Amino acid sequence: MTVRVSTIRFQRPTGLAGVIFSGVPVDAAGSTTDASTYLVIRASRAVLGPTRVERGQWWSVRGPVVEREVTADGYRLMELQLDADEARLARPSGEHIVRYLAENSAFEGIGTVKAQRLWDEHGERLYEVLDSADTAALAKTLTQDVAKRLVQAWASQGESLTLQWLHAQGFEPRLGRKVLAYFGSVARESIEEDPYRLLSFCADWKTVDRLAREKFSVSLHDPRRVRGAVEEACYRAFADGHTAMLSAELMERVGPLLGKPPPGVRWRDQLALAVTTGLENGSFVKSHHGLQPLGAVVMERQVAHAAQLRLARSSAPLLPGQAVDQLISEVHAMDGVVLNAEQQAAIHAAATHEFLCITGGAGVGKTTALKALYRLFDVTGVRVFQVALAGRAAKRMQEATGRPAQTIASFLKGFEESQMEGQTVLVIDEASMVDVISMSRLCSVLPPHVRLILVGDPHQLMPVGPGLVLHALQGAPGVPTVELKTVKRYGGAIAAAAAAIRAGRWPTLTADETEAVAFLPCSDELIGETVVELMALDPGSSQTLCAVRNGPAGTKALNALCQERFTSGAPEVKAWNDEFDCFERVGLRVGDVVLCTRNMWSIGLQNGSLGRVVEVGASLPPTAGEVGDDDTIPPRASVEWDDGRCIPLTEDMLDDVELGFAVTVHKAQGSQWPRVIVPVTRNRMLDRTLLYTAVTRAQKQVLLVGDEAAARDAVLAQPRSTLRQVGLDLHLASFRNQMPLESTP
Repeated sequence: MTVRVSTIRFQRPTGLAGVIFSGVPVDAAGSTTDASTYLVIRASRAVLGPTRVERGQWWSVRGPVVEREVTADGYRLMELQLDADEARLARPSGEHIVRYLAENSAFEGIGTVKAQRLWDEHGERLYEVLDSADTAALAKTLTQDVAKRLVQAWASQGESLTLQWLHAQGFEPRLGRKVLAYFGSVARESIEEDPYRLLSFCADWKTVDRLAREKFSVSLHDPRRVRGAVEEACYRAFADGHTAMLSAELMERVGPLLGKPPPGVRWRDQLALAVTTGLENGSFVKSHHGLQPLGAVVMERQVAHAAQLRLARSSAPLLPGQAVDQLISEVHAMDGVVLNAEQQAAIHAAATHEFLCITGGAGVGKTTALKALYRLFDVTGVRVFQVALAGRAAKRMQEATGRPAQTIASFLKGFEESQMEGQTVLVIDEASMVDVISMSRLCSVLPPHVRLILVGDPHQLMPVGPGLVLHALQGAPGVPTVELKTVKRYGGAIAAAAAAIRAGRWPTLTADETEAVAFLPCSDELIGETVVELMALDPGSSQTLCAVRNGPAGTKALNALCQERFTSGAPEVKAWNDEFDCFERVGLRVGDVVLCTRNMWSIGLQNGSLGRVVEVGASLPPTAGEVGDDDTIPPRASVEWDDGRCIPLTEDMLDDVELGFAVTVHKAQGSQWPRVIVPVTRNRMLDRTLLYTAVTRAQKQVLLVGDEAAARDAVLAQPRSTLRQVGLDLHLASFRNQMPLESTP
């Protein structure tokens, strides 16, 4: 049946989850077929594909329909729910022209509301009404003056045919806006010339290939399709973290995209021609590491050039060696901190070099070395800026050093070159997690005189994004690197186990849950129950760290089990549902541990912050008097966060707060808890660095639970970072061979 969307009940901004929407059945003309029928449709992202559901769209859906009881304002109601097995966009919502009119400054007096009313009134005829300057028809919705200004502005824009074409081809509105913004009035000609140009806008091979073959009659072996498959393969490799790809791997990636070749066609021959064309037009670059997309080359060369600029300068040390030793003695005397030989070497290196890597495992005193290092910079008049990739890491950096720190994104957003005048150093913490995209953005804005120090542990988790920065640069020929090896923060069994895992050796572990380090073998089916029982022994001091979000050892399943065990029956957090005029559960209860999943700088929360729900508000409907100046409903709960502050939980925060009894190891990097529980199953995320990172989050005890063979295999195998193919080290070597040493005047 065909349904016109009237309400979106649930849809994440990212579009990654499924969607719940409601609507009414309509016929081919858009008339309601049954005024008494109202459907709620649940559709997974796999069924919907990349298209985002918008109010006003028509969707052809198919699937079983069941009656479902809901409670609204104290009344029990029955509604029909359809779980979609198939869903196809039958007619767009008019978002192309609605957004175009509302967001284009040329259409003065036309906002989103008026633009939507025009579409609701005229539908697809709106293009014809505007093209013919039919002010009389427009005046049914607008004033005469606004209608006249609208047709005059429309005539001057010249985008009518392009908008209609995007609409007719079934382009999803966000994709259509990107295409229109980039190509303008020649969008139609550009896409018809090569439909695979759309890969640059949506990176979705299945959608682009279908459009190309169905809408533009592109054959299976059309050279444009083969070139597009090569481009898609490069995008996918980049998404997997690689910035380079060997020729043999290219064929492995392209083959499944193209499918079975037509009779008489060999994909290998077609591929060779496509690569040659790409090399000629600059889409790809061939390096010693294989084929690299142009974008990856540009970013890696940006980073390599920034490093070499600083490495090539033979400027005088900030202080003579003897003066540095005197400063280290002052640190000993004034702060009572005894710096070991490795930490002292780091301070000497920072005084001498303008580009430096400081590496070391957990607990080796990297922060202590930084604090002493900042004494050197203060004495020599060097201004210090501190950044980290994640908000949580930036906050920890600030707390540990007593100096301001911010995320890389915030630093770039507020960057002013005037702030970097004079002697300046930028210190990047948790640098093992920094991808080449973030690093290249930093290097593109930093003045060449700014010193750079990368601090991190290449044996911990690698970047989520593409490339390797610290891994590729630390220890590369000519790059000064100081490794801190002496563990200070913790010792005993945890330190021994961590050191063994870091070195690729499986430690001897007991199955005694009272020991400081233990491995408790159990099946995947029992892992959830086992983890919850271990949490229950000391819930206030324990944190579960997972490799993945899904599956029996994932955060979703374990959080649900923990909530059932620890807060079942506690008062629930509820949000107001305008559609049904009643409260609805949001999945949180008093006593629940919660995790913040987005930086909220305005209220002092960072991605990765943990807290606990301490109270819920009264279950009374919102009234006009309750709505504040910002049109938000007052909070219905309060959360005490890990920094001791109690912050109201408002409805606009709900999408960015989830259960946190169990969190991923990625979210935990840099944090510590007295007691850590690590569920282990075989999965693609499990490797030596993940287990090492998880174990070193524990201060007093770490318990691993699950598949011991999988854990042992992961430790003995090479880290996943070694499988990433990058070209940064070779680009740096190339610059070093070309660039002579410079003397700073």
